[in-house]
Amino acid sequence: MTIEVPVDSRLGAPMRYYVYLEDEPKLADYRLGHAPQPGLCVVFICPYAVVSDASGQLYNVMRGIQGQDKGTVVNMGAYRLNGDLDAQCPMLFSWDDSPVSEAYSVTEDGEMVSFVGATFGFHFGTDTYRWTDAGGRVDLRARRLGQVCTYWVPEQAGYDHPLLLRNYVGKIEGAIDGTAVEGLFMLDYIFSRPDAMWNEIGMLSKLHNLWMNWLVEYEDGTLEGGYAWRGRPGTGFAAAHHYVDGRSIARSDPVIETVETERGTIRHVTVRMGELELVLEQFGSTDWPLHTCGTVSAISREKRIARSWNFTESFPLNWQSVMDYQAAHNALYGRYPSFQRLMQGGRIEQQRLVFAP
Repeated sequence: MTIEVPVDSRLGAPMRYYVYLEDEPKLADYRLGHAPQPGLCVVFICPYAVVSDASGQLYNVMRGIQGQDKGTVVNMGAYRLNGDLDAQCPMLFSWDDSPVSEAYSVTEDGEMVSFVGATFGFHFGTDTYRWTDAGGRVDLRARRLGQVCTYWVPEQAGYDHPLLLRNYVGKIEGAIDGTAVEGLFMLDYIFSRPDAMWNEIGMLSKLHNLWMNWLVEYEDGTLEGGYAWRGRPGTGFAAAHHYVDGRSIARSDPVIETVETERGTIRHVTVRMGELELVLEQFGSTDWPLHTCGTVSAISREKRIARSWNFTESFPLNWQSVMDYQAAHNALYGRYPSFQRLMQGGRIEQQRLVFAP
């Protein structure tokens, strides 16, 4: 069974959007009450990381503050990538060690704004960050690279909720279960109307198609990385944050192309931004079909790559129907359905999720 995509005739014209760099962030920017523009507030905060150990083994961790409701943090899981793209990677910790959903409190000490739950802690400073999880089995520290890049989509015909996304890119290091790791850190702050949840603002159903994050450490110790975002067909949306030579560049010219497996999982991603071209090799899937992680296998630079990391997210064009089902399940049973069971037997065809008959 294929889920059909609802058509909104008002989206016939390209979307109006803006991409720009922010000044140095202030501590107040990380508070839940921060309003970057009148009438906006935080609707979602998403930290995530792709790291590797000395052997090259890759891991992924990801959470979302206000992921399912305003008072909880959703856990997308911690995974060890195993090279299988068409099946779920093994989880590092059980849901007992790191529950799907937890309540949290917010504190501030003058240096960091902290979001803390029973098994995790996020401590956000202006340019440094600490992440503990699974009762301390994850302990990571990150530093920001470059400036904050902002993507602003104002309210317009066919897009009823304004969207402002601030993207922070960083280098992270620490330990997972006692094993030293390092890699890519990303932090997204998403703002919209105070009365909305982030999955109600149209981002997943009208704007978002594919984004990717990447970080390369060259043999000379220099770093290059960033974030590129492709909108749904017809939106004309293309935006990027490029960190290179110690500075950030806001761009609106990324071209992203993908190669998929037979099941429809992304295997390779090619990104072009001006003179830059890079290829991302995927080494495993987390919460299939949305996320894959891997390395940068090629880049149009003369310098040699010592280490690299990438995180790729692809949302099927008919994802709104999945969201509707999840919401209905929660309304009936007081809980969301198992995501992995829901996706069993599915495949992606022409960017649409198809369930087995």
